[in-house]
This record gives sequence, C-alpha cells and structure tokens, in this order.
Amino acid sequence: MKRPSCKWKGQTDADEALPEARVARLAECRIQTEGGLQPTRQPFIRTPLLINPKIINYMLFLTKNGFSEATIKTKVKILKLMSKNNTDLDNPEAVKLFIATRKTWSNGHKQIAVYAYDQYARMNNLKWKPPFYKHQPSIPFVPTEKEIDALINGTSKKISTTLQALKETGFRIGELWDCQWTDLDTEKNTIKCKAEKHGYPREIRISNKLMSMLYALPKKNKYIFSHTNLDSHRWNFDRQKSALAKKLQNPRLKQIHFHTLRHYYATRLFNETKNLVLVKQKLGHRNINSTMVYTHIVEFDEESQNYHHAIAKDEKEAGELIDNGWTYVCTTPQKIMMFRKRK
Repeated sequence: MKRPSCKWKGQTDADEALPEARVARLAECRIQTEGGLQPTRQPFIRTPLLINPKIINYMLFLTKNGFSEATIKTKVKILKLMSKNNTDLDNPEAVKLFIATRKTWSNGHKQIAVYAYDQYARMNNLKWKPPFYKHQPSIPFVPTEKEIDALINGTSKKISTTLQALKETGFRIGELWDCQWTDLDTEKNTIKCKAEKHGYPREIRISNKLMSMLYALPKKNKYIFSHTNLDSHRWNFDRQKSALAKKLQNPRLKQIHFHTLRHYYATRLFNETKNLVLVKQKLGHRNINSTMVYTHIVEFDEESQNYHHAIAKDEKEAGELIDNGWTYVCTTPQKIMMFRKRK
C-alpha cells in the first residue's frame, strides 16, 4: 500500500525545504494535550510524535526572531540530541553536564551547543551561567585538485555539478543551494549568491563547462538545484565518495565534504595571488581574521610561484583566458585585467 503523503495540498518540494513551512506544518499538525502531541490532520504523520514539543516551540521561536534556516537547523539538531539522551532541557545544570561529557566534541562544537541552549534558556526565562569553551584553532584539510576532480568525474550528475560549482565559486553549500536560475548570467558567465552567516553577497565568474553542467539540470522550480532536501544530498555524496575512495584506494577522499571545497578555493586563490583582501572579497567574509587562516596553509607545489602572465582589455578577452585556465589577479588603473597561469 502506498503511504499517504505528509504534504499540504499543493505544497512543493521547495516549500517543504523552507524552515517556516516545516515549522508551520509541525505546529498545524499538533495540539497541546496533557498526554503530549497528537496529530490533527494526517494520521500517518510521525514527525510530530518523535519531536519534543518544547523543541517545536523552540523552532518557532528561532523562526520568528529571524534566524537563518542553517542556524535553526544546527541549533535544533543539538537540542534534539540532548532530548534523545534524556537530558532535561529545563535543567541548565543537566545541560552543562551533557555538553561537558561529550568526548567526541571539539571545544568549538561545545561552544556552539552553549549558544544553542542559551536561546532556549532565554525563550523559557531560565537562569543559567553559560560555560565557555576556548576555541582551539586548526588548519583545515585541503585536498588536491586531482582528488576533487576524481570525485567530480566519479559521482552522479547532480553531485558532480554541485562539486564543480563549489570548486569554482567558493560558495558555502547553503549559498549554492539558494541560487536561482535568475542568478545565472550567460553573457558575463557569472553566478550570484546571497550571503550566509552575515557575510556579503557575491558574483563569481564561472567556466563554460560549469555553465553547461548547471543548465543540464532539470528545471523543476526557480532554484537551480530544485532546493530539495540538503541532508539527503549530503548523504548521497557521502555514500558515493566512500565507494569511490575504496575503488581508487584513496582514503583521503572520505575527508572531503562540501565545505572542504571552500577551503580549497580560498587556499588556491591566496597561493596564486597572495592578495588577502581579494580572498576576503571572494569568500564574502566581513572580518579579515576569518580569511587569515588561509595564509598558514602550505603551498600546493614548489612551482606555485612560477607563472605565465596575460592581459585582457574587455570581458570577452577575459572570458577566453578564464576558459583556458588563466586566473584573474587584478585590474590596473588603466582598466587592464591581469591574469596568470602556472608554467
């Protein structure tokens, strides 16, 4: 028997992906009773039965206070884990103990958990003294271009296009996921993104190859990647890269995540230009300190400082250079664009 759909009548996958729609759906499908949550519309909807009603209220609270979808998702995931481990969310000391005893969590992740619970405490007027975990800086893992290309060539169409786009733009995966067809400019060969994490929006030039890959995707709605479930997309990528790592006998491929390609993009750009301000602009960072980490990563190879140089006087010439592997460096006061390419 086919299981009934949990969606509203006329609801699309794009609508389902929005936090407001999901929260509203959960709220509409429940009523408060002494016995807990009860579904009001769909008898087969199981999600409300599995989520602590306090967390549902927390989701609504974050949404109403303007938090982004990515932030809401992270905070809710942490509180759900606490609830799953029988931690009383209304007992700040129990929450402190839970966070402190997570052996697999880094100090940075513990501090994120503190921030997540702090919003919950404010919502419920709970008094607590948040613990502080000092962040321990680390150098991000940066794969080689050969390893990234191996994943691009060995994964499915949608994942391959995702990887190519992240490699060429340095976007966060959430920024790429929100890109719409109207953000593509075929004349300038660029793609725009709205910023996450209080950063700046950007417009990045891309190759003809990537433009073709993007337009080969099915047009289901206004979003380039259809705004489908991102967790499912990550799971498919993890599954495919694990199989590819085994096939190619390269366990390093397992360390590559979508955000890893942002590290690759930034590191490559800094090694080629030694221009920290340019890297900051391309990544959309507001604070230069966020960009500084890429100055501490070793160079890709011993010949990285040896380049051929070229110039372009207009966008057409610049586009041809980029399509042939040249990297933009800067524009002179005379409006001449400078490019370089490894020898």
